[in-house]
Amino acid sequence: MSKGTVDRECKSCRTSVLEGVRDIDFEIDPSKTVEEAMYEERLSICMDCPDLQYGTTCKHSGCIVTYRAYLKSKSCPDPAGAKW
Repeated sequence: MSKGTVDRECKSCRTSVLEGVRDIDFEIDPSKTVEEAMYEERLSICMDCPDLQYGTTCKHSGCIVTYRAYLKSKSCPDPAGAKW
């Protein structure tokens, strides 16, 4: 990797993280998801978080943030305190 480039390879499986995100089917039971406005608010917080990795993954949970932000049962896993 050259200086100034971003490592987009999963450290566990050595595949492209962005490639995997495109293949995920986000069909989720609507009764288990938050309203669109809350989803957008949560996702915005995640996208601005310094612990977001590869532009897709939470450093603390390992979850793809676009998926985690939709679920009512999930919260921000930041050990310093949940941001949402």
